[in-house]
Amino acid sequence: MVVVGAGPAGSTAARYAARRGLKVLLLDKRKEIGVPVQCGEYVAEDDEVRAIFPTVTDLGELMEVPHWVKQIDTPLIRIWSPRGRAYDIPFHGYTVRRDKMDQALADQAVQEGAALLKETPVLRVRGKEVFTPRGSFEAEVIIGADGPRSTVAQSVGLPWPTSAPAMSTTADGAFSNVTDMFFGNLAPGGYAWIIPKGPCANVGLGTWEHFHGNLRQLFDKFLTARNIRPGKATGGYVPVLGTVERTVKDRALLVGDAAGMVMATNGGGINVSMIAGRIAGMTAADHLLGGVPLDAYESRWRAVLEGPLDEGVRIKRLADRFFGSDRLLEAAMFLLGTRRMGRAIRCQNLLGRGVAKAL
Repeated sequence: MVVVGAGPAGSTAARYAARRGLKVLLLDKRKEIGVPVQCGEYVAEDDEVRAIFPTVTDLGELMEVPHWVKQIDTPLIRIWSPRGRAYDIPFHGYTVRRDKMDQALADQAVQEGAALLKETPVLRVRGKEVFTPRGSFEAEVIIGADGPRSTVAQSVGLPWPTSAPAMSTTADGAFSNVTDMFFGNLAPGGYAWIIPKGPCANVGLGTWEHFHGNLRQLFDKFLTARNIRPGKATGGYVPVLGTVERTVKDRALLVGDAAGMVMATNGGGINVSMIAGRIAGMTAADHLLGGVPLDAYESRWRAVLEGPLDEGVRIKRLADRFFGSDRLLEAAMFLLGTRRMGRAIRCQNLLGRGVAKAL
């Protein structure tokens, strides 16, 4: 089996497949796993994950590495409206060193028996063959965990998720333990964030998929307004409108950002990717060792994750109606209030479909 991409989804898939005795090759294009960091570096606590995805089991064992590299606990998400009204939402999470986390996850996979090749970008996939500058590798199962512009997906004819640009940086300074999210035209269709990490913070900004302006200009304006002196910024694309229609084709599976497995209302993907990665690795083993159809992966991950992820997309589409106007967004947030915004962050129904109709 070949896994393409040694992020949380790919390394987790490799870990669980190798544990079952499969011969697993984990490929990553980077010289150093996890570098550069392109992430908010925020992880939801296990109890929050269980509340959102109640059928997930064994989270403690799955999430060992993120807890090892924890930086600080953040018990509150503070949502800021365009006019500066704050809504405090109790939500338990913590921040990590994402580069160290990714490296430790890859090490876990290697300890279970997977082989890791760095600096090995995948050029294309055809049938059983995975082509790289180092030659080609044959695999009965190929797992694409190579991001929203997945080479695996493109090669086998699976769709890319709808994604939008985002930028982030690490900024030194004194920050609270509150995760701040800022909404309005400062980040059209998305939000800006300040996620504390102890002596520093992860600061970023993402927009919607329709954005065609100068992201760096928006980002710099946000930093200047808050007197934040950034480090080196990195950018990339984040899935924003849910999962792709199909995640299995022939011998290929998609997982993580490659499949659009991100919570549309908050941008969180680490927990979801690791849950799906475990399902992918176990399903690959069931297929190769026991003859279970590879399509079982599709039904398995959807049974666990699809409901809340789809609800998040519905909420995001509702919010998109107001993102073009700070005045309308301010009013919508006031009408929703803290409790309903807490449900939105968790990709839960807003409790009262009449509210959506009124908005």
